[in-house]
Amino acid sequence: MLSLLLELTVRMCVIATSAFIFSRIPVFRRALSKMANGRDKIFLTLAFGLFTLAGTYWGIEVKGAIANSRAVGAVVAGLIGGPWVGLGAGAIAGLHRWSLGGFTGFACGLSTTLEGLLGGLVARRVQKVDWEVGLATGLLGELLQMAILLLFARPFAASLELVKMIAIPMTLVNGAGVAIFITMLESLTAEENRISAVQTQKVLEIARLSLPHLKQGLNGASAASTARIIIELTGMDAVAITDRHKVLAYEGVSSDHHQPGSPLQTRATARVLEQGTVEVAQSKAIIGCREENCLLQSGVVVPLFCQNRVIGSLKLYRAQAGGITPVDIEVASGLSQLFSTQLELAEASRRAELAAKAELTALQAQINPHFLFNALNTIVSFCRTKPSTARTLLLDLAAYFRRNLVGAGDFCTLKEELEHVGAYMALEQARFGNKLELLQEVPEEFLQVKLPRLTLEPLVENAVKHGIVPKPQGGRVCISVSQEGSNLCLVVQDTGMGMTGETLARVKKGAISKGIGLTNVRERLKNVYGPECVLTIDSIYGEGTTIRFAVPLEVEEHGQLSAS
Repeated sequence: MLSLLLELTVRMCVIATSAFIFSRIPVFRRALSKMANGRDKIFLTLAFGLFTLAGTYWGIEVKGAIANSRAVGAVVAGLIGGPWVGLGAGAIAGLHRWSLGGFTGFACGLSTTLEGLLGGLVARRVQKVDWEVGLATGLLGELLQMAILLLFARPFAASLELVKMIAIPMTLVNGAGVAIFITMLESLTAEENRISAVQTQKVLEIARLSLPHLKQGLNGASAASTARIIIELTGMDAVAITDRHKVLAYEGVSSDHHQPGSPLQTRATARVLEQGTVEVAQSKAIIGCREENCLLQSGVVVPLFCQNRVIGSLKLYRAQAGGITPVDIEVASGLSQLFSTQLELAEASRRAELAAKAELTALQAQINPHFLFNALNTIVSFCRTKPSTARTLLLDLAAYFRRNLVGAGDFCTLKEELEHVGAYMALEQARFGNKLELLQEVPEEFLQVKLPRLTLEPLVENAVKHGIVPKPQGGRVCISVSQEGSNLCLVVQDTGMGMTGETLARVKKGAISKGIGLTNVRERLKNVYGPECVLTIDSIYGEGTTIRFAVPLEVEEHGQLSAS
């Protein structure tokens, strides 16, 4: 019995070695990750069936029967593939064993089939198949075989004698064999998880470092920075990023002819840009570089997408043939997905910025014609009575709009905005004389702060038109500016008619607006600084109205303040 145990152990080691080689097959790895499809399961059934069948030929003849390690393949097939894979693999080897004949032929064939089914049923009942489950299932399967031998093998005396001789060695060896096989699988799974974790960490680190650059979109500068990051963190021999027509960035060997700005040179890249699929080239010929002395011997090319269309490619190269590993392919594919997402976000941000700028321009366009209309009405009123005054005001108006055109843009300094206010007030004071007064309380250090163009002037115009003009004795408009923490607070206060509580409530809700100016300024401030930047309106009927808002400040490197 001891010699039989030793002989079976040696042969089981051969099985274990074969199992290790078998475990490297991709289909087998998919089965471990529970991702095997129907075709994979058929392959596993056939493969384990042959593997189990081989256990018969590796067996040892004992008293007209065969002491073997057949149970290892059948039980493991069920444990990793489920009941149907286990049953199928066991049936293949079982039918073969039955065909060999002998007084134990039917019993051994039946037990092998049931052992495969047993492995599948156990896999369904346990949460995790580890070596302990494998050992217990292997031992139980062999005990089941001994029982079937006693029940079906005839003559009974011969089967009893056989069981006495082989029960302990076969139970121990097959139980250990299943446990060793499962241990190998656990080791393989742990290795896969470790590689996956390292790969994921590497991809995420590359994405984190490249994100600030790809926010600019796909261009030469962003591609160059990203390519440097990739080659430093992956250890590839060369990295290239292209758009649909030319190389945007290249880092690594053979940079003498693979240069930024040069047209695309490889057939693999052309196929990726045309088909939008991953291209793996394990030889120089497949890469298809037209330069004979090119050092690039293998590579993987992945597409970069934006809005469901291929806008470029990412290429990772090795300087040895066949050097692209499955890990390299996974890294390239992961980077392709992350970069494509970043480019989508950059494009969405660019479109949002263009839309906001267009909306801001449209809102500003409401102001200029409105101011021009009021100014011209004022000047018209002087044309007959005071032509010289009208001429002076026209010159002032021309100078005002000339400054607007020269300094065209979304923002202007507070000083320029106050000049706009002064030009408007000069026109209005020409109409109303001493009834209208303007006061400014603005510290000099804030004059260079930049604000959205035409922010204060519409508020002043609103105060004059709706507050002071309706008041018989006229009134005063005061502009004051002060710093409150990290914000610049601007206040436009008038001593005009003010509003009733009901009217003020409706204005605050946006139900009504005192002219174009108030609504316009409110929307443009919200557009530029976000919903947290609001106009605060306080008013007392018969006494006047106060409008205030605050914008965030930034301290520039040279120490000056600017609106952020």
